[in-house]
Amino acid sequence: MGKFDGILLMSDLDGTLCSGDEVSRENCDAIRYFQSEGGLFSIGSGRHPDYLLHWKDYFVPNTWSAMLNGAVLCDAEGKNFIFDEPSGTDLVEVGLSVMRDFPEMRSVAFCACTDSAYRLKRGEEFDPSRLPSPVYKGLFSPPKEYSDEYTARLKELLAPDYLVMRSWFIGIEFQKAGTGKGDAVKRLKLILGDRARLAVAVGNYENDIDMIAAADVGYAVGDALPSVIQAADRVTVPFAEHAISQIIRDLEQR
Repeated sequence: MGKFDGILLMSDLDGTLCSGDEVSRENCDAIRYFQSEGGLFSIGSGRHPDYLLHWKDYFVPNTWSAMLNGAVLCDAEGKNFIFDEPSGTDLVEVGLSVMRDFPEMRSVAFCACTDSAYRLKRGEEFDPSRLPSPVYKGLFSPPKEYSDEYTARLKELLAPDYLVMRSWFIGIEFQKAGTGKGDAVKRLKLILGDRARLAVAVGNYENDIDMIAAADVGYAVGDALPSVIQAADRVTVPFAEHAISQIIRDLEQR
């Protein structure tokens, strides 16, 4: 029996576990220790599945990770999927409609399951031949001064069929309802059973809120957005103080 048997720890990437191309040695050592004692470490990120391989020299998830905000659950190489839910062609029509109706919106990108995407800028003619197939999510880019207003309006306009969330201040993501990080936590608990009796999640930005809320114990890093901190059960140290390492120490002492 390991110290962390039955615990699933799902971490956001950018601003939570990593910064740029770096993960601290303290976080990496803690993840390996957590895994060696029976814990399951997973990533919950808006990035595409192949991006997991970027981190293979730092950490390797030992269970399914939620990529594209939960639209896929994949292995550590981003190749094999246990859940796969594209948003479908209706998402493209939604994106084009918003570009028509929100005159200050700068662009919309339609994203594939890889790093392939078609970004349509304001003033450009839509070219359907450039769309990836299938499309998993969309990404709007508003000017800073319109970001709060447009995010609020889109959440109201696109509910209940689509999730709308920011992954950074001028990045408004939208994708099919039921494919968020919170949905991924719930799916993993069902799939893993007793191996994930306790689901712990940690994040820093708006697209992490449903993941934090869905976990049995939801953490915000100390420098997370106020809305993320409000949604969390616990607040740990700021990202730069090796937040994942601190959470694993907390779990060891529970």
